[in-house]
Amino acid sequence: MFAVSSLWIALILVVGAFEGSRAATQMAPRPQPSGLAPAQEAAVLAEMGDYEGAWRLYDEALQAAPEDAALWYALGVTLSRLDQRQETEAAFRYVVDHGKPDSEEVRLARQWLVAAGVLAPQVAFSVAADAAEATAGTAVLKGRATWEKPEADRPPLKARLVLQGLSGAAEGKRFTTRVPLGQAYRFDRLPAGSYRLVGSAAGHRLWDLTLSAEDGEENSLDLGQDNSSNPSAELYL
Repeated sequence: MFAVSSLWIALILVVGAFEGSRAATQMAPRPQPSGLAPAQEAAVLAEMGDYEGAWRLYDEALQAAPEDAALWYALGVTLSRLDQRQETEAAFRYVVDHGKPDSEEVRLARQWLVAAGVLAPQVAFSVAADAAEATAGTAVLKGRATWEKPEADRPPLKARLVLQGLSGAAEGKRFTTRVPLGQAYRFDRLPAGSYRLVGSAAGHRLWDLTLSAEDGEENSLDLGQDNSSNPSAELYL
């Protein structure tokens, strides 16, 4: 009788120890990255598949470094995994507009925007061709390109302005510049003649105007919704 009781007691102790070990294992918290900067922790969470957590931490990191194009790119990749199309587009646009032109982040962000149909493929112009086109003149065209203001946490978009010569010494000449909306633009050393000015941003054609320039003249032309060919365009969706 004593031997049987001893066996039962031993069995109970073994089972109890096993259950306690299993409970401790089940209660153990999931290991979390610690001791890292928000951007580093976000990268770890993204690798673990926790894109919501990574999104939150990338936002936190951008509050401290709002002009870091690499952070914007990492945020864009995370948002794309969450199917947040508009937010992804805004993040990648910031990378394209503010990142180093020859960086991998800019190349991949532009590739995503082109594939999404929100950005036209980039056209390369040779330096020799640009120099041949730019016959020196003395006219100037300047002004400010403005549109509705973006939300406080969104960077302004850049407008692409193309000035095409139609007649006179300007005929056949082409000048291009990019300017953040809300800031001033300027074309210098323009040959005299008539021009067509076409401006676009975020895939929308905003301006299509004609003007003339005389040698030695400094012409001012502000661009906004009041002289836009598409004044109802919503750039910041």
